[in-house]
Amino acid sequence: MLSTKKLSLNSRYYVAAVIADAFTVAIALSLAVLVRFGQISAFQITEYIGTAAFFMLGYYIVSVMENLYSVRTTLNRPMLLYRTMRMTFIVTGAFMLMIFIFKESKVVFIDSRFVIVFNMLGWLILTLANKLVILPVVFKKLYSGKRSSRSNLLIAGNPTRNKNIASLLRRSTIYAANQRVLQYQEVLPTEPDEITETVIKQIEALGCSGVVILFDERHDINCIAESCIILNDTGIPFVIYAPRVLDLGYFDPWFSLSDYGALTFLIKRKGNIELSIRRFSDVLLSSLGLVILSPIFMASALAVKFSSRGTVLFKQDRVGRNLKKFGFLKFRSMKAGNENADDHKKYFKDYAKGKTAQGTGNTFKLDQTQRVTGVGRIIRKTSIDELPQLVNVLKGDMSIVGPRPCIPYELEHYNGWQRRRFTIKPGLTGIWQVYGRSRLPFDEAQFLDFLYTIDSAHSLDFRLIMKTIPVVLFGKGGL
Repeated sequence: MLSTKKLSLNSRYYVAAVIADAFTVAIALSLAVLVRFGQISAFQITEYIGTAAFFMLGYYIVSVMENLYSVRTTLNRPMLLYRTMRMTFIVTGAFMLMIFIFKESKVVFIDSRFVIVFNMLGWLILTLANKLVILPVVFKKLYSGKRSSRSNLLIAGNPTRNKNIASLLRRSTIYAANQRVLQYQEVLPTEPDEITETVIKQIEALGCSGVVILFDERHDINCIAESCIILNDTGIPFVIYAPRVLDLGYFDPWFSLSDYGALTFLIKRKGNIELSIRRFSDVLLSSLGLVILSPIFMASALAVKFSSRGTVLFKQDRVGRNLKKFGFLKFRSMKAGNENADDHKKYFKDYAKGKTAQGTGNTFKLDQTQRVTGVGRIIRKTSIDELPQLVNVLKGDMSIVGPRPCIPYELEHYNGWQRRRFTIKPGLTGIWQVYGRSRLPFDEAQFLDFLYTIDSAHSLDFRLIMKTIPVVLFGKGGL
């Protein structure tokens, strides 16, 4: 979690948990067949392979989405229990639905309802025993070492609340064996430079390999963001706590307290290999998306073309990485010749000042219903109008995941830490699209995009892509 040592520990825990899940699936499935039929040879080998592969892949996908392969899960056993049970029911339900739909798949999957239900119960019992008991004990014995070899973790911010964080860390057998918690018993200042200077001095003096910082009501989003930038640039792994984080809707549930949301920064430097993998993923996913969604593309294009006068595609200048402009593509959803850029400029200026779109209420999205066509209303609500941006991803102007690209005239409203968004490619979806949408004011919305610029990872990308699907299906935050 909070040092090179803990990062390595987290990686080893990840690998061990994945391997354990694979073995657990195989054992649970074999036991289920033995209980039902009394012999392993009751099914063909292809049925075993297909069924086991489905469950292994299903459990892996959901585990990544839920962060269940992180060593941080050992901090909150009740949540780990709940999420593991939920994952088990989801994957088993998906399997049963699949074999019901594809009734001719018997040579590929085991279709015995008893076997599937018993497999579910067996896997649940075995994996809970593994996650709650076996892995913590094994890792404690393997990696705890001598007491003098434990790393030092600094907790600073609020002397009256520091002990709550220390108590949380001690709940984990693994962390308790690998970390010595040191508490800074003074209230931190209110300016980012002073906060980070104080923290860094304490880290150096005490030989700490990571830090937890508690921000309170005195610290606004600007202070928190600027402090994160300074700490990130020093290469120090850190966790921040703040009441404001809970309002964002995006926080680390394994670390968070009831009144203090937590965000974890493991400091992942991106080399050429990392960037190449990301680009390869973008090309692969955008190409697959264009092929698989081609029927929706054609249907949408025809609907836009014949429902109202104007072009099928709407092209607009947007600002991408390093402030480079590019042609941003969408299906046209508004009446031709009715862009009304002045209205949007005024709206965005007010939005950047913290005003809601209509001056009242709690929505920060401009109401443009009078200008939107009938078809446009549907494709905007379902985000189908955004699909042509897969072409932008394929061309390299955008990425699948990243901050949304801004319009050139909006640039003047981005200041300081908010401009970090332009150091990476803009994306089709991101933290703000999944967790914020139109409910957040400007600074908080920008903070969500800012978080991605310093804490992006393939696992986070995957989680955001998967969580985007229900957001799109249910039109959350849409027109």
